[in-house]
Amino acid sequence: MPLPNLPAADGPGAASRSVIPVRVRFAETDLMGIVHHSSYLLYFEEARVEYLARRGAVYLEWVARGMHFPVIDARCRYRTAARFYDLLEIETWIGEASRATVRFDYLARRGDDVVAEGWTLLACIDDARRPRRIPPEVLDQMLGPERQGVAPSIRPTTSSA
Repeated sequence: MPLPNLPAADGPGAASRSVIPVRVRFAETDLMGIVHHSSYLLYFEEARVEYLARRGAVYLEWVARGMHFPVIDARCRYRTAARFYDLLEIETWIGEASRATVRFDYLARRGDDVVAEGWTLLACIDDARRPRRIPPEVLDQMLGPERQGVAPSIRPTTSSA
């Protein structure tokens, strides 16, 4: 799968995006003080969970309905180094959706610099780990805009070393 085409921040679908701040912690860096490549997948997951929370999605409610969304594929392209204590913004949106999969696209920025971009592909499965169709109301919720008054669930960005 190619990397996502980046839609304009004020264009169609802009309301269906979320941006979260992420402060790079010391434990997320390597010996050179550069963000370890694996940390970006954690940033993407944090952004995806927040994207869903801002739309009123409660993952545990989906689990109670016998619906799970494991990551079945992931891609990250590194553009420039991020370092300890950098403040990044992770932008998230739905890049593609089918009857049983959804692809979340991500853009990690430090100011105007694109640090990394990527995507994760999630499959909808049942309790027996068989593919199942994403219910229309769940997909509508995923594709919808952020809801007003939803408290953010992200970690603080001002933690110290």
